[in-house]
Amino acid sequence: MARGLLLVMMEPPATLEEEFHDWYDSEHLPQRLGLPGFETGSRWVCLSGWPRWLAIYDLSSTAALADPAYVAVSGANSTPWSQRILPRTLGRQRVVAEQVDPGEALAPAAETICRLGLARYSARPGDVLSALRQTSRHMEGLCQLRLFDDGRFTWVLAAFARPVEMTDLTSLFTRGGATPAMVNLYAPYRRA
Repeated sequence: MARGLLLVMMEPPATLEEEFHDWYDSEHLPQRLGLPGFETGSRWVCLSGWPRWLAIYDLSSTAALADPAYVAVSGANSTPWSQRILPRTLGRQRVVAEQVDPGEALAPAAETICRLGLARYSARPGDVLSALRQTSRHMEGLCQLRLFDDGRFTWVLAAFARPVEMTDLTSLFTRGGATPAMVNLYAPYRRA
């Protein structure tokens, strides 16, 4: 089975933001990382795009989301705190996808990444991969490019070891004929 990805984007109302971070940092992320098949987890803040917060989990495969341990703590079985926070978030998107390229790669440690680009394409993974391979070789600071397929869209995560701007991402993600429907730029989440 291919390695999987769980990607979740959302934004709490301003009045809930402090509690949202308390919940994510002390309950949600640690709980998820303790589940079978969850190999990495990281949080990101959106610098350009929307919604403001992104969580990325590398999975041994998407089957991890059907594991009884995950089912026991998700959906209707979520903790009371999760049931209080999640319905109040805005722009919530949950993406479950399989890694297409390079295949078995895990995300680099968030501490080593300065910026993260996320793009969503309607084009099939092969078409996107072909376009990106032509341009990515020349992107200074690009340390990893991963493609995922959720059955509807192709998702691309581009990790950079240096600061990049939205114009850099747009240049990377639009060359070679593939045009993304969405592009967001992130920095690692660090709570003040």
